[in-house]
Amino acid sequence: MIELLGLSILVILGLFGLGLLIGAISPTFGIGGGLLTVPLLILLYDFSGEVATATSLGVIIFTSLSGSLAYIREKRIDFKIAFAFMIFAIPGSVSGALVSRWLKSQNYEIDYFQYIFAGTMIVIAIYKIATIFFQSKNKTSEKNVEEKVENEKEGLKKVKLREKFTVTRSFDDKRGLHFEYKTKLFPEVIIAFVGGFIGAMLGLGGGVIYVPILTMVLGIPAGIATATSTFTILFANPFAVALRWSSIQWNYVLFLSIGTIISANIVPKFLHKIKSKWILTGFWTIAILAAIRLLLKVSGVNI
Repeated sequence: MIELLGLSILVILGLFGLGLLIGAISPTFGIGGGLLTVPLLILLYDFSGEVATATSLGVIIFTSLSGSLAYIREKRIDFKIAFAFMIFAIPGSVSGALVSRWLKSQNYEIDYFQYIFAGTMIVIAIYKIATIFFQSKNKTSEKNVEEKVENEKEGLKKVKLREKFTVTRSFDDKRGLHFEYKTKLFPEVIIAFVGGFIGAMLGLGGGVIYVPILTMVLGIPAGIATATSTFTILFANPFAVALRWSSIQWNYVLFLSIGTIISANIVPKFLHKIKSKWILTGFWTIAILAAIRLLLKVSGVNI
């Protein structure tokens, strides 16, 4: 059978198809794609957890780059907030990669970390999906979004921060949709460190943490949050890649990335037609499925 870079044509075609799927999912929900990449590499190609998470980080470079370029064209990235996130996300990414590399060198299992992450994610995701539907009276149209953060942030109504941390944003995207919101970055933005840490350690990119912070804590519209998260991942992820370089299977990254680049450049053009409610519901549903996959894997269940 004909091979290219050590992979059969059948495997290459399969990787390309998976890349198309991952590239479509990633910019839609503002994640790096690891929620799909990691389990698929483990289940379909028998990768170890260490190699799968590291290889996922390699794919995320191309996914986040393609998604970011598409979002820049759509004028949906809030650069000011993205750069604030990077200040904490990059150190988190470096820390996560170093911990993962250290655990590998010590031959320690990271199952307990995965148990904690998966269990917490399932609880939070179920709660957030229920909240989205039961609080439908508070939903707003993306055609004219006005978020009054001080009065609507869940659990933060009594928090008072200095005005210098308040950011007021008002702009139109490429398609003329108007976005206007006001948010206080500090101290909530510090949680971006956790996103970078988890992303680098488990090959998830970090969007699984960034998007909830941006939407449900900072009160940023979902359409802007997913774009801003994707852009943040673009700059935080390379640090983890550099530290976990030796575990990355670059031949798999290459063919997965070809598919992700194609779909990640197309999908953002149509996101303005999707209501924020469905974007967030889809995101949390994917998070639940990924968390269940993690629990089954660390429990030794073959799926």
